[in-house]
Amino acid sequence: MPRLFALFVLLLAAGGCCLNRSFTPISPSQFLGSEHSRKGIAALERGDLTEAEKRLEDAIKYNKNDINHRRYYAEVLWQQGKHQESLQQLSEAVQRGGQSDASLHLSLAAKCLAIRDYTSAYRYADEAVRLDSRDAQSWALRGRTMRLQAIQMAGHAEEVSKMFHQSREDYLRAVSLSPNDRELLAELAAVQMDCGQPERAWATWLSLQNMYPQGGEPAEVLLGKTETLMALQRFDEVQSNLLALQQRGSASPEAEQRWQRMFMAVQDHVRR
Repeated sequence: MPRLFALFVLLLAAGGCCLNRSFTPISPSQFLGSEHSRKGIAALERGDLTEAEKRLEDAIKYNKNDINHRRYYAEVLWQQGKHQESLQQLSEAVQRGGQSDASLHLSLAAKCLAIRDYTSAYRYADEAVRLDSRDAQSWALRGRTMRLQAIQMAGHAEEVSKMFHQSREDYLRAVSLSPNDRELLAELAAVQMDCGQPERAWATWLSLQNMYPQGGEPAEVLLGKTETLMALQRFDEVQSNLLALQQRGSASPEAEQRWQRMFMAVQDHVRR
């Protein structure tokens, strides 16, 4: 009996705590907005973009300040090719409470990069880095944006070199945060080559190669290694890699062009 009484007292105390706990009531408009958003997200997941757009547009009408409604709405618009409208929704989400949301800035940066608005992409990626300096993707996106800007500005040697080196520093930071990210390592090796550092690029390629079974690295990795070997003038290894790539076959047109350039360069070296 004493144990039962003690349990009863504890339950009463717990119930009192729950009754006294403050809560924020949900308005009818917030509830309706959430319902439309839930149905819109479900439509997005099953690929019904028309239904998703309608539901998420309604969700925003009911609750203009919910940044998640706008985040999903922007994604639906983007997938339908409505790029400027998508960017507008994300910008509005930032203005309506998402100023400190690194993921919103990262999404804006990625979308601006996709439409080659490098200036805006860098600005948003830079803000994402400032908000969350532990996120590897933010550093990588900022580095990627700077590298693409540098490539686009070919001809301004000194400024381009400075941009490539800044891009490399961002990639190094990204890799330090996510050392097993294969895509990041490949991009780091590429920007190290842009910086005129084939020895460092080779070390990066070797680190990446070790993540695959022997001889099982993708063609893109083998191509990158071979281009680095070209820069290091290790032509015997270049020939061996070119043969391995040729035997794989079914290369993309871009990969085939890179292969042809290296093949011709090796032939010129042999004829000398």
